[in-house]
Amino acid sequence: MEYKGKRILVLGAGRSGIGVAHVLGMLGADVTLNDYKDVAFTSAEAALLQEAHVTVITGRQEIDLLAAVDRIVVSPGIALTIPILVEAAKRGMDIVGEVEVAYDISKAPILGVTGTNGKTTTTTLLGEVMKTTGKPVMVGGNIGDSLSEAAYEIPADGYLVAEVSSYQLETVKNFKPLGAIMLNITPDHLQRHKTMEAYQAAKENIFKQQTKAERTVLNLDDPLVAGMQARVPGKILCISQEHGVTDGAYFAGNQCWAVRNNEVEPVIGTDEIHLPGRHNIENILAVIALAYDLGITAAQLHDVIANFKAVEHRLERVTVIDGATYYNDSKATNTDSAVKALEAFKEPVILLAGGYDKMTDLTDFMAMVKTHAKALVLMGDAAARFEEAAKAAGIDSIYRVRSMAEAVAKGHELSKPGDVVLLSSACSSFDWYHCFEERGDDFKNEVHALAAMTADKKGS
Repeated sequence: MEYKGKRILVLGAGRSGIGVAHVLGMLGADVTLNDYKDVAFTSAEAALLQEAHVTVITGRQEIDLLAAVDRIVVSPGIALTIPILVEAAKRGMDIVGEVEVAYDISKAPILGVTGTNGKTTTTTLLGEVMKTTGKPVMVGGNIGDSLSEAAYEIPADGYLVAEVSSYQLETVKNFKPLGAIMLNITPDHLQRHKTMEAYQAAKENIFKQQTKAERTVLNLDDPLVAGMQARVPGKILCISQEHGVTDGAYFAGNQCWAVRNNEVEPVIGTDEIHLPGRHNIENILAVIALAYDLGITAAQLHDVIANFKAVEHRLERVTVIDGATYYNDSKATNTDSAVKALEAFKEPVILLAGGYDKMTDLTDFMAMVKTHAKALVLMGDAAARFEEAAKAAGIDSIYRVRSMAEAVAKGHELSKPGDVVLLSSACSSFDWYHCFEERGDDFKNEVHALAAMTADKKGS
């Protein structure tokens, strides 16, 4: 779409909304940024909006905002069922998300990553790998800068690496990445999508518009993802930890292998990988498969992966206190992600979990807790339901706490040398925090405070 002279309504004045409003204004569109809540912009945000001559209306959201609008751009956190969007749909108006705008304006090819879990680690690693081309690389979307801002800045000879969620993919129309990665599909965000079928359909929009000139990485170890093969219009690259593949990457003999036309090349062994857990091998294989097909060599892949450490809030090692190691996995906002975190450790685990309850089934999660954790410390709005499910699963060591400080203190009290104290919430963070990053930072601050207090006691 050509945006110059068009009237654009941007709904949602968060990071994504501010970013896309600024970019569209700079491209010559007549932009109105709206949020039903009152919004206090930082001086930097206000300057961006002023520079792009964006009209800002917050604290209300009347239907008259739709008058003479050429396109509505919806921030990912906004459901398509709010009244103004229901009315816009009735009128047949053009409704898209920021990812579609980014695709419209990006001169550089886009590499997109989606899946229920592992997106951020995979996206970050892919960005680092693509830098070995010597070309400009920018990372955005569900992490970092708004994707539209990154798309506005990236030159044609670069790569735009995008983490895209189901919320963002729900509103794409022509989005066609040069490369797409589909990691896994497990129940999540059902309060938004209502059914697994709708959730999966949103995810599949990442490859829906592709042609044979593009490629998609599919994880064959995930039955739902493997079942997508017949629907992928582009070239399929496969990954697996259970068997070999003809194009893509696989794991065998403690080694990651890259494959092209059935010709196999070793990339890296587990002794050089710093990311714990089977799920991180999945993330690494996905990056290998796509990057290798785009011309990155096995040697380049090896060097980047060997130097890559955990992304913040994703099985992030914090410190050791009295012989127990503390890990921050605040990004585990669903049960499947927390299960994968538990599977990553052979040591006894004291699990700190709970938060805003997504009301997903807890049967498999609690079965894993029973076999992999020596104690369960629960917090937040989900604590009561989680405790009930834990007792039903036969878990004996269950503790309830009222703050992150209490959770860390209880973890320390229960731990012994060689144990792991793991924050892996299996819930979103919106009961006590604004985002999982804030929750993870609170955990780390409490752990570091505990470490300092413990050191002081030993020194006195």
